[in-house]
Amino acid sequence: MPLAPSETKPETLPSYLPLSELTYIVQTGRIPNALLFHGPRGTGKKQAALFFAQACNCRANSGRPCNTCVSCKKISAGVHPDMIFLGPADNKKIITISQIREIGGIIASRANEAAFRMVCICHADLMNPQAQNALLKMLEEPPRRTFFILAVERTAPLLPTILSRCRRIDFQPLADHEIKTILCTQYGLDPETAHIISGTAGSDLDQALRLSGLNKGNAPDHKSLRAWLIKEICGFLTTPKHQSGFKGLDLSRLLSARPEYIHDAMAVIRTVFRDFCILKYMPDKIVNLDFLSVFKDISKVHSYSRILTWITLFHETEKRLESNSGTRLTLDRFFLSLSLFE
Repeated sequence: MPLAPSETKPETLPSYLPLSELTYIVQTGRIPNALLFHGPRGTGKKQAALFFAQACNCRANSGRPCNTCVSCKKISAGVHPDMIFLGPADNKKIITISQIREIGGIIASRANEAAFRMVCICHADLMNPQAQNALLKMLEEPPRRTFFILAVERTAPLLPTILSRCRRIDFQPLADHEIKTILCTQYGLDPETAHIISGTAGSDLDQALRLSGLNKGNAPDHKSLRAWLIKEICGFLTTPKHQSGFKGLDLSRLLSARPEYIHDAMAVIRTVFRDFCILKYMPDKIVNLDFLSVFKDISKVHSYSRILTWITLFHETEKRLESNSGTRLTLDRFFLSLSLFE
């Protein structure tokens, strides 16, 4: 069923989002039947959808949310009955026709209280063809005062007929130093923590907010996860070869036991291998500066070509995890490959 909106409040949205374009749409009074929010993961598409929904329904009628009226507060708190969020079901990689039909049943009746009802489909590029065709019928004959927002990373999987019915708004990725600035200036994080989190999340602002505890959702305690995982990886890389395979399989087992944490865990592992890669040339630029001395000791016993191979194996593993490969088998393969590599 519909997903809960992000806990990040729209009034705290950073200025890099295309809010001026969304504000202009509201001020003209010409709300499109469908908007396509296109951009990489973590560029604030869901937050912008909340901003737009608030602006469309705000009692102040200024084109921007007042954040004080009943409508704005309900949308911000995620309790407005007419703000519908949809995404892939738990542990699924697609949005199915049954999910779209369920939404169709909901919007067939009048909105409860909104001036404009919103249906936001997160990861709309994961709709299968049957789901897209079902959605197309709704876009062709949308209910009165109901608009759709399709948030996507890619447009290629979508039907041309769907794309032609959407007003496209592009979202640009952020550099990690820009995310660091946002975390420090807008959310009050200390520079050291912001450096680690922004380096771990890369251009993914959503992940950065989750890791910082500002947008928790189902996120682990990043500080504890990171410290434990880096120590485990360092222990694995310094274990004698005849024992490293067993240690790697045990680490794979522990990670696979919490599949909801895999994305964040892999982000931490990525920073470790990246740090090893640049340590020789730019030690002050590594993400995990608090592990600098440990990383230096480990790098002394491994050649640079071996470290580059670690990076290659890691990227292959990421791709497998993003596909339909089983988590446990994929991680087993990764750690065994690391332990067997000469």
